[in-house]
Amino acid sequence: MYEAKPMKIIDRARIVILDNRQRKEFDENVISELTDSILSPAGLLHPIVLRNPLPSDKVPEGSPADALVLVAGETRLKVIDNIAFMGNDFRCGGTVFSPGFVPASLLGDLDEIAAEEAELDENIRRKDLTWQERSSAMARLMKLRQKQAAVENRPAPTYADIAQEVKGRSDGGYQDSIRKDILVAAHLDNPAVAKAKSADDALKILRAEEQRVRNEKLAEVVGKTASADRVRVFNVDCLQFLKEALDGEYDVILTDPPYGMGAHQFGDAGGRLSHASHVYDDSPEHWEQLMAAWCGAAFRVAKPQAHAYVFCDIDRFHRLKELMTDAGWDVFRTPLIYYKENTGRVPRPEHGPRRQWEMILYAIKGNKPVTHIYPDVIIAKSEEASVTHGAQKPSALFQNLLQRSVKPGDRVLDTFAGTGPIIPAGTALQCYVDAVELDSAHYATCLKRVALLSGDSGLADLINKGA
Repeated sequence: MYEAKPMKIIDRARIVILDNRQRKEFDENVISELTDSILSPAGLLHPIVLRNPLPSDKVPEGSPADALVLVAGETRLKVIDNIAFMGNDFRCGGTVFSPGFVPASLLGDLDEIAAEEAELDENIRRKDLTWQERSSAMARLMKLRQKQAAVENRPAPTYADIAQEVKGRSDGGYQDSIRKDILVAAHLDNPAVAKAKSADDALKILRAEEQRVRNEKLAEVVGKTASADRVRVFNVDCLQFLKEALDGEYDVILTDPPYGMGAHQFGDAGGRLSHASHVYDDSPEHWEQLMAAWCGAAFRVAKPQAHAYVFCDIDRFHRLKELMTDAGWDVFRTPLIYYKENTGRVPRPEHGPRRQWEMILYAIKGNKPVTHIYPDVIIAKSEEASVTHGAQKPSALFQNLLQRSVKPGDRVLDTFAGTGPIIPAGTALQCYVDAVELDSAHYATCLKRVALLSGDSGLADLINKGA
């Protein structure tokens, strides 16, 4: 704790507690223990800290002209007030204080460490702190206590120590809150973290970024291609992959390309992810260039009798239909609809509505029949609770689409695999699956799916090595 130097005797009537700082609740046990301590022969160990009012201070009307604003020691002041109400004297630094008078130090009279502590106490006790300000204050307090511990040759403080000091309790939830604040404070220079709505959201962003780094490392360890059982995963550009693929190799092409709707800029990725989750170019110009090349390449690698399912935005459906038709596909007149049973975006909350569906273009090469007549609306639950991709689709949706067109042993291709929902879907239907994903982090997620589903110990060892 800081040492007051020098101590002044202040009339209690001069002391003002600003509304943005004043506590509403006090721990009665702490009050009782502190009262006994102050009334003991040792008396009050540390005076309260005050400062002269600044022009910006909203000092309550009726305050004296020579008012001093409380900076640190609100609990001590409350106990002193209680002692005065009882009509008792108390001691501080060898001086006896009668009711109505308070031992205090002015902020400008403290040494560097003590002044920092007092300033922190003032900020921490404010009610109007943003979560960013609170996190920064907790981090500064921890550093201060570490500095004091080093000077005094004491053990370094723990999260529990800081929780006890700030919140009056040190059990698990309070420790976790302090730990979270201190962790995110170190990353407030990260724009995505700083813009988060809360410390909880900021921590989620940090964890996602950490996972991305680990996944990229994993992708480097495994390499650009991984095979296990019926699944192959490729970490390459899809157009390059299609250029090198054999003619007439795939029975079904099922894929979820960029929508060309600018999601990399406005962040239409749901409440759990920031705009940074869309790491690819989602501009209309890039979409046009990409899909103009993709449609013809996909037609070439499809078998003479094949189906294609391509997710798309409503603004791109008719253009995609034109591109697919020009490439040789027979495009079904109307799209299939994916209805999200348990979620949906609200792109313009002030106007609504909630968007719960997406479009899927269905195309035929040759005269390939379906396995069964299915409805054109597919209801599937979103997997947003485990989302690691800004446009992730549920595996159940992929399986629903595939089962319309495949039999065991067929070959299926996803050229924009993302996190690989086609892998468990195709595996469940006993198909051979080729999944192509350019982003190394998402590629690594695909690898984890493969290892989990196949039980491939070699791939699992590589994953453990890269994790």
